[in-house]
Parts: sequence; structure tokens; C-alpha cells
Amino acid sequence: MNKILLIIGAIFSNIPLYAQKIVQNISLQKAIELAKQQSIEAMEAKNSLYISYWNFRNYKASLLPNVEMLGTLPNFNSSYNRYQNPDGDYQYISNRSISENLSISINQNIPLTGGKISIKSELERLDGLGDNKTTNYLSIPASFTYSQPIFTYNSLKWDMKIEPIKNIENQKQYLVNIEDICIKVIQYYFNLLLSKTNMDIAIKNNKNSEELYKIALKKREMGLISENELQQLRYNFINSSASIIESKQDYEQKMFKLRTFLGFNDKVELIPEVPPNAPIIDIHYNDVLSIAKTNNPFSDAIKRRLIDTDKIVAQARSERGPQLDAFLSLGYSGNDKTLPKSYRNLQNRQIISLGVRVPIQDWGRSKGKVIIAKYQKQTEEGRIKRDIQDFEENIKVLVDQIQAQNGLMEIYRLADSIAQNRYKIAFETFKMGKISVLDINAAQLEVDNSARSYINQIYVSWLCHYQLRQVTLFDFVNRKNIINTLEKTEWTEKFLQNLLNSEEIKK
Repeated sequence: MNKILLIIGAIFSNIPLYAQKIVQNISLQKAIELAKQQSIEAMEAKNSLYISYWNFRNYKASLLPNVEMLGTLPNFNSSYNRYQNPDGDYQYISNRSISENLSISINQNIPLTGGKISIKSELERLDGLGDNKTTNYLSIPASFTYSQPIFTYNSLKWDMKIEPIKNIENQKQYLVNIEDICIKVIQYYFNLLLSKTNMDIAIKNNKNSEELYKIALKKREMGLISENELQQLRYNFINSSASIIESKQDYEQKMFKLRTFLGFNDKVELIPEVPPNAPIIDIHYNDVLSIAKTNNPFSDAIKRRLIDTDKIVAQARSERGPQLDAFLSLGYSGNDKTLPKSYRNLQNRQIISLGVRVPIQDWGRSKGKVIIAKYQKQTEEGRIKRDIQDFEENIKVLVDQIQAQNGLMEIYRLADSIAQNRYKIAFETFKMGKISVLDINAAQLEVDNSARSYINQIYVSWLCHYQLRQVTLFDFVNRKNIINTLEKTEWTEKFLQNLLNSEEIKK
């Protein structure tokens, strides 16, 4: 008996250490808000949103004119070049020169055709370094250039179909990721709460087991119980002491996971509060499915994946047939030994070319690419069909689970209340010697399991509630779309302003 008391004393000897920690009671909603604000997962979600935002901006920028300057300052050349004499003979002559070239152009891609137009101004200077030093200027004040691939794959045209869908998908995916953070913190929170419940149960059982064992000792002296029943109660008392140690270790592990997830250091001890069950909502499968198809990025991903398959087939087909490259350049040019005069007496400058590429024999490689692309398209379409079925089935299961929560919650609440009352009655009845050790053990097991089941049922109700929010991006309590928090125009302006003013960008 004394050894057991020493063990219990050793168990609680660490309690003063907790006084050095910052003890903070935390509710489920507070944990959710903290996770959305300061968890590493929240930071990753925001960074993913930043990346997708700038990718979309880069795509939009590719549709706008761009201005660029190109130059070679300078280009030194000292070599021998082959030269043909009037009589047809060849000879090599020394070439020593320095040239500089500078051009400024305005370029515009044409998404519908895949072509490109440019307006350019160029200037070149050539200084000969031979015995007779000379300087010449070549000017192209203005030229219009148009290049157009024909029968080739137009990547920009496909980007115009895919990128806007991907942008909407990424914005919705950010909200899905935020709801996923809520689901994770709910899991960590209830793991800690259930662990705390187990620790409280272990402490209570240890206290009750000690009291029952003391009562049994007196009853044994009076011959009211057998030696076997006495040893059974002693065994229960010893086991309850071990349960305290195990439950305390588990509590520390669950504390560490929640604390780390929320961004707290090890000086903070979080005490979870038992929350009420999740709000009761009236939902129907068809309504939930309709909202999910509208709000969830899954629908946008399906559209994007279908377009991607068409893009792959189109690219394979374009590489199989003949390809043409048309080039047209119109403008004026002049040359002289002085810079001002090179801009006088300008002459027409015209360049027209048509490049041709015709595959003659590739041993069926290009045909194979088209066949592979078609099979990839069929495979992806099959996967999409399966994914749609899984998506709808998961929503059906979730709706059924939520609809059953209200009845289950009441059942578990009533069962917990009955089990507690039954244990109190059994405990007092055992004191009076009217029930056996087996009866009191059964009552204790029932009250322990009912307490755990009740907490677990609260957990399931909140888990289902946020899974519904995640799949629909809809707040069924306030009856509003979560997606409205990222309304396009307003969100984009605020997002860009906050991003440009953030310390991370300034660094």
C-alpha cells in the first residue's frame, strides 16, 4: 500500500513544473482562428496564392505590348575574310573593325494567330581600323515587322483558354486549403481534448480504486468478500496508477502537436475546453451537390484538364504536318559616313521570306505522337469520369453523416449521463456490499467509454461541419458563400496593394 502511494506521489511530483509555464485556456474557435493566422500551413497557403497570382499577372503581361532595347557595345573584329575578285579568283583579306549596334522595339504577340508584330528603330556604326580609317553609319529609323507561323502549335491561344480557369481554380483552392487547416486543427484539438479526458479519467479512477481497495480491506477482515475479489481491487488500483503515467505521457505528446501547429513555444500549456456540438443545419444532397459544383475548384480543375487533353492532341497534330514561317519587314534605311546624313535620302527597305518545314520520313514517330496523345486524352477522360463519381459519392456520404449527427449527439449525451449515474449508484452500492467486484468494474468501464464516446461524437460533428464547408466553400450557418471573401476585382486590388506594401517584398 505504501509503495503504491509512493508511486502516485512520484507521478504528481512534476506538477509544480507546470507553474513555470504560461497556462492558457483555449476554445475550439480560438484555436481555429490562431491556426488560420499563424500556422505554417497558413503561410504556405498564402505563398501558394501569391505564386498563382503572379503567374497569372505574367500571363496577362504576355498579352500586352512590351518595349525592349538591344545592343552590342562594342563588337571588335580582327580576322581574315574570303573575298572574290572580278576574275573569279578568291583571296583572303584582313578585316579589322569595331562596330556598335543599338535598337529599340515595341513588340506585340497576336494570341489568335500565334504571330508577332514589331515596330523597331535601329542604328549601327562601323569603324574600320586599317590603314585608311573609316567610319560608316547604317540607320533604320522605322521598320514594321510581322512574323507568322502557319500550321504550327499556338501555345498562347491555348494559354488564353487555360490560364483564366487556372486563376479562378487557384483562388478557390486557397480557400479550400484554409478550410483544410481548420480540419487539421480540429483533429489536433480533439486529440488533445480526448487525451485530457483520458488523463482525468485515469486520475479519477485511481482515486476511486484507492477508496474501493481500502473498503475491500475492511470487508475482507470481516469476511464479507473473498481473497480473489480483494486482489482484483488491488490489481485495479495498481493498473490505475500505470494509466495515469501513460495518459500523462500521451497528453504531453498531443499538447506538443497542437502547440506546434498553432505556433506556440514550449513555455505555453494549452488547456482545451469542451466545445458544444457543431451547429445544427438542414441540408439536402441535391442542394449541397449544386453548391459544390459551383464553388469547389474541382469543377474548374475538370474544365482545365479537359482543355489540357485537347491541347496535347493539337500539339501532336501540328508537329506531324508541314509548317510554314512567314516573315515580312517594311521600312526605310540609310547610310553615310556621318550620323546626321545617314538619316537623309532614305531608301525603301523590304524583306519578305517564307520558311518551309515538311517532314518526309520519320518512320512513324510523329504519327505515334498523335496516337499517344489520343490515348492519353481517352485515359484522362476516364479518370475525370471516375473522379466526378467519387466527388459526388463523397458528398452523398458526408451529407448522410451530417444528417445523422443530431440524433447521434443526443444518444451519446444521454448515454453518458446514464453511465455516470449508474456508476455513482454502483459505487455506493458496493460500499454497502450489495454488488460484486465484477459489477463495479463493469460500471466503471461503461462510464469511461461513454465519456470518451461523447467527446468523440462532438469531434465528429465539428469534423463533418468543416468538411462540408471545405467541399462547398459555403457557410451554411450564415447562409453565404465563402468564395465571396475573394471577390475578383476588389480582392485583386487589395491583394496587390497589401503584397507590394509587405515587408517580405521590400526585403
